[in-house]
Amino acid sequence: MPSAPQAERCTLCPRACGAERTPESPGFCGADELWRDFRVARVMLHHWEEPFICGSRGSGAVFFSGCALRCTFCQNLSVSQGRSGDRISPQALAAATVPLLQNGAHNLNLVTPSHYADRVPAWLDALKAMPAWRARPVPVVWNSGAYETPAAIAALAGSVDIFLPDMKFASPTLAGELAAAPDYAPVALAAIRAMLRLQPDAVFAADGLLKRGVVIRHLVLPGHWRDSLEVLRLLAAFIPARTPLSLMCQYTPQETHLPGHPELDRRLTTWEYRQVLDAALDLGFTHILGQDRTSASAAYTPDFAERLRPGRC
Repeated sequence: MPSAPQAERCTLCPRACGAERTPESPGFCGADELWRDFRVARVMLHHWEEPFICGSRGSGAVFFSGCALRCTFCQNLSVSQGRSGDRISPQALAAATVPLLQNGAHNLNLVTPSHYADRVPAWLDALKAMPAWRARPVPVVWNSGAYETPAAIAALAGSVDIFLPDMKFASPTLAGELAAAPDYAPVALAAIRAMLRLQPDAVFAADGLLKRGVVIRHLVLPGHWRDSLEVLRLLAAFIPARTPLSLMCQYTPQETHLPGHPELDRRLTTWEYRQVLDAALDLGFTHILGQDRTSASAAYTPDFAERLRPGRC
């Protein structure tokens, strides 16, 4: 395969790595399909999101392969960094989502889609023209790590109803060591600002499900609750207090130990989590979602061993 001209190389994410996104020269994110296709690990009804996302019938999740972050504690490591999944055309992916609608999914949940932000709007336009969508339209969820450019987010105007970003770190040292992204905090905060410009208000249906808005997630890491407090202070400086804030205690130690971070070989303590919850209340957040510590279990990680088959979920 000939090399792509420099103008055709990828600068979509904040890394602007300039990759050709070919099998021989994939991007930092692992993507090797520059122009139109996707790589997808699983299409499924997902029941383990926030209650107002998954509801009673589940969220229609599309798990994209690859990621522009290198989170050492990622629960979906085989997908985010192992490049597992199947290359699939936009048409085949649209067909694979139809069973989600037919089986009652409350929304279409695009999980880690940032490295496909350039093609998602056109794909959604085609999907929304299909009879199955016209018969039962649902909100579209952008479920990302927030390591994205404001320009990429702005291009999603009219395509995405709900933004579900993480806000992972405040410390550049911690972000560099655990995600290979020392610039994470300013990049993510700028992306969240862009999301709030598109969907400034959380709007709920009569049944309690979220129809549109921004929900910010933060995973509290063992030994790093003070960084979590700084994350909350950064957010409180600009987001509306009514913005839903999901504080997660579901960190699950990985099988491989992390050199220099022995604290990540254990689960979060109740005391650590309580410090963060109390701080969110003190900062005036009015819509806080907490978790029970039983959520810290690998049982809630989707099984990616079953490869994607168009038309299945």
